[in-house]
Amino acid sequence: MSWNSYLLVLGAIAGTLTLASFHTSNQVSISKFKNTHSWSFGSPGGKTGAPIDGVCTDCHVGTVQNGSAMNTVVIADQNGPVSQYTPGMDYQVTISMNTNNAKNGFEIVPLTNNNTQAGTVSTLDNNTQFIDLGTTKRITHNFAASSLTSWTFNWNAPNTNVGDITFYLATNLANNNTGGDGDVIYASQHIIGSTASIHENSPNFDLSVNYNSSTNSIALDINAKEGGNVAINLVDMAGKSVQFEQLGKASAGENTFNVKLDQQLKKGIYNVNINVNNHFVTKKIYID
Repeated sequence: MSWNSYLLVLGAIAGTLTLASFHTSNQVSISKFKNTHSWSFGSPGGKTGAPIDGVCTDCHVGTVQNGSAMNTVVIADQNGPVSQYTPGMDYQVTISMNTNNAKNGFEIVPLTNNNTQAGTVSTLDNNTQFIDLGTTKRITHNFAASSLTSWTFNWNAPNTNVGDITFYLATNLANNNTGGDGDVIYASQHIIGSTASIHENSPNFDLSVNYNSSTNSIALDINAKEGGNVAINLVDMAGKSVQFEQLGKASAGENTFNVKLDQQLKKGIYNVNINVNNHFVTKKIYID
């Protein structure tokens, strides 16, 4: 059954939480929901496709699809995306789906190679909620944010170097038909490196960024050593992702992409984080 279908039965089940009471907290207690049908507010938990989890098709009709082209996970500190973590440091994790679909959802969990919790996760805003499964904690969307294609949450890295960490992610491309059929589930795995220091992936391309105030857009000139998918993540000085877009594919050699910026962006300095085939380069721009 689609996550978006369960609103219809909330009022019919005695003892369930009311809609108003649910919005008073960003934490989901699975024990409170196991006998109810309230997953329109997010995943019930344990559906990421990780070795210790089930999958979203436990509830949705269909088979799990490879999410490598659909799902993107960007882990960033205040200076931009990173490929390796420093123990004990705080990061912001941005999940994005390569779609303009009207209804979507996700669940994500970071695990060590031993399939134990890797660090801690917490909500950043009202678009996500915290799932407590006891030994593991996760993040999922809430009902209001099912109209989005990108979500951001906080991740605190483990206090010690635990080796590679895998973020297991399942996303739901829902058809909003109030049923479990017709939805498409995409599963993917995203690994952050094991050394106890922060640095960007070795640059595999040269980048020039120019802001045009008359068109409120930026031009990206990318000279790539090899082709690959291109994504932009615009981050403010507080470390918050304010605009994320998949830009398509770059070929080896010279490429130019023009990105229209959100009209709501405030004046100031921003980090422009560009990902080409999982290699990162960051440039600063001033938006006036």
